[in-house]
Amino acid sequence: MNPVANSVNHADEDVRQALGRLCDCNADVVYFPVRHHSPVAASLVDSLIQRLRPTAVLIEGPSDFNAHLEELFLDHELPIAIYSYFRKGTIHGGAYYPFCEYSPEWAALQAAQRIGAAVEFIDIPWSTVAHEDGLMHRFADGELRRGRFVDLLCQRMQVEDFDDLWDQLIESHPALELNDYLQRTHALCLQIRLWDEHISMADRKREAFMADRIRAVHADGKYPILVVTGGYHSGALAALHENLECPGIELMPAEAGPSAISFDEVGIALTTYSYERLDSLTGYNAGMPNPGFYEQAWRQRQAGSGFSHAALLQDLVRELRIRKQTMSTADLIAVETSARALAALRGRKHVWRRDLVDGVTSALIKDELEVGCESPFLSAVHAVLRGNRRGKLATGTRLPPLVVDIRDQLFATALEPKLQVQDLALDLLQPADLAKSRLLNRLRLLQIRGFEFIGGTDFLKRHNLRELRETWRIRWSPEFEASCIEASRFGTLLVDAVSNRLAEAASQPLTNAEVAAELLVEAARAGIEILSETLFDKLRRLIDAEAAFASITGALGHLLFLYCHDEALGTKEVPRIGALLDVTFERTLWVLEALGQAGGDARTQLRGMRAILETWQRANRILSLQQNEFSAVMHRVESDPRKPAALRGAAAGVLWTIGMANDEQILADLLLFAVPSDLGDFLAGLFAVAREVAQRHAQLVQTIDRLVNGFGANDFQEALPSLRLAFTYFTPREQHYMLSTLFDSLGLKPAQPLATLKVDAATAAEALALEERLFELIARYGLECRDE
Repeated sequence: MNPVANSVNHADEDVRQALGRLCDCNADVVYFPVRHHSPVAASLVDSLIQRLRPTAVLIEGPSDFNAHLEELFLDHELPIAIYSYFRKGTIHGGAYYPFCEYSPEWAALQAAQRIGAAVEFIDIPWSTVAHEDGLMHRFADGELRRGRFVDLLCQRMQVEDFDDLWDQLIESHPALELNDYLQRTHALCLQIRLWDEHISMADRKREAFMADRIRAVHADGKYPILVVTGGYHSGALAALHENLECPGIELMPAEAGPSAISFDEVGIALTTYSYERLDSLTGYNAGMPNPGFYEQAWRQRQAGSGFSHAALLQDLVRELRIRKQTMSTADLIAVETSARALAALRGRKHVWRRDLVDGVTSALIKDELEVGCESPFLSAVHAVLRGNRRGKLATGTRLPPLVVDIRDQLFATALEPKLQVQDLALDLLQPADLAKSRLLNRLRLLQIRGFEFIGGTDFLKRHNLRELRETWRIRWSPEFEASCIEASRFGTLLVDAVSNRLAEAASQPLTNAEVAAELLVEAARAGIEILSETLFDKLRRLIDAEAAFASITGALGHLLFLYCHDEALGTKEVPRIGALLDVTFERTLWVLEALGQAGGDARTQLRGMRAILETWQRANRILSLQQNEFSAVMHRVESDPRKPAALRGAAAGVLWTIGMANDEQILADLLLFAVPSDLGDFLAGLFAVAREVAQRHAQLVQTIDRLVNGFGANDFQEALPSLRLAFTYFTPREQHYMLSTLFDSLGLKPAQPLATLKVDAATAAEALALEERLFELIARYGLECRDE
């Protein structure tokens, strides 16, 4: 009985005839449909090859790997994957064709080799259709999961999703025979195809390519030929090869072949894989869920025994103990009872994957699960059902050139990762350590596993540059080799790969100029030879369009550091950086003049003004702007009533520092901001950029003292917060010097230090204001105490 055909009335006579042809194992070309990573499919394709003895086995897989097929028969530890990658300019991509022990494609490869049959991958090279189908996991069964037919069949068979549907039809039947498998799988996949409202152009191109390969092998006249592909494609391939009817096989002649695309880099190689990445519950675009469960089913099927879940329950108990979760004997009995009851309710003679998961849920989870949250019990059961297997490539496996280059450089610098953790301290002023730092930063930018930056000089915030140091943690990672292989999509040599990686990052939608400049600093840490024109062009465009003062001055600060202050990164006085610094400086002044009262956070604005002043002081020799032009901008800002008082104070401080404003002008400006609401803000701006000259100016300190003494208690309370902020720009020693200067100018010589307040300054100011208001009320109502 075929439960698919009996569930939905969509099978007319043409469909029945097509199914009859697809299930014919005596034809010249036999089509074996698979769900990728299906243990039952793997077992049955192995037995079919042993029985059929085909002359050729054609498998869905990347045809551009055919030249390296012998690598698949080395002594690998599975799971592994074929990794196909390309790069064209700043566009790159990579895709995986994973194999585990129970993958039908892997079983077909091994069985074909044992009988001496010709083996060939027949799918179109992924790079030619990547722009139309960018899925990274090429065996993810995405075509089988979509569409109205699957939804309707899940409802009819009372299962949750396609995974449960497939289990109900195929995997949970350990004794399923070949004929039943072909009938069920071909019927399911053909119906999905017939109901599919959109068959992608990528699938059509792939199928046209695969059909051409089938015709070419068939033309040799040696039969039978076994074609092993995803079930979604089987009907289309048969229709294309034998002129049958099937939706989605109509192609315009120009679309039938691979696209003619030239690439800067293109390659294909084996890489390691893991069950975590294979698991659809944790992997990205992965295939079946819980690969550890299906491995158990595969091993028991290969051993000829019926399926038993007992070993998985034992593993669950161990996992829960490791996670400090309690599972009593009573709990275990409850899980077992629930799982068996659910299996029986679903018509199964043995407990299956969904029964285990639901059994744990019903027996151990007492409270309702919130959306997006997971019980520790469920987490443990999925960890057990997922498994922790990681692959390992056999010795002698061909590796991409980038992997060889990385290994050579690590060996030359004695940085090869080992099992024992190594913390490495580097002094960037030492040439040997600097070379190691650049290599490690390149690996970090490529996300090569096993190398972690854990501390050292912060080149972005630059709080303390007196010691240029980095600390790295190096340890071997099972993902090291795989991450190197995956990075090959960026280039064949490390320096080129990192440069292309940064160019790709620069081609993405960056938020502002400061972010792009940070990327330039990160690039400089890995060596100036990787700084690409693409990165500079992107930064230049962002600078030209930047309208936010905080962002443009942030970018200015990064560029100034790279051009003037760098002692380790090798960017000092690099012409390209100098030219960019010049452009950024002019744009910064334009944005500054456009600022209004609501220009942003005051502290951020003042940091920006300090960056402007420092750029002028350090790099004015390469700037296009002349001093009179620069000072004119500062005069306009300082006198603009639309600008915040802090910004105007900073502009005055810039002019004072560069000698374009004298002491009398600064004192006159100060008097313009003598009101309590503005005085502290103006001084904060002035002190932020002119700290050195301000602390030595006795008359300035005296004027501030006179203005503050003229405030009433309420006014003083209003002015106090901004005044306190203004004086934070001075160190305690500098504050003491200014106070001493003030006392000297007033002829005061305190015999002892001023008494320390027992409360904070704000509380003292509030008390003074309250006291003043109290005395005013007493005077108003004539309540003063008079001597008789």
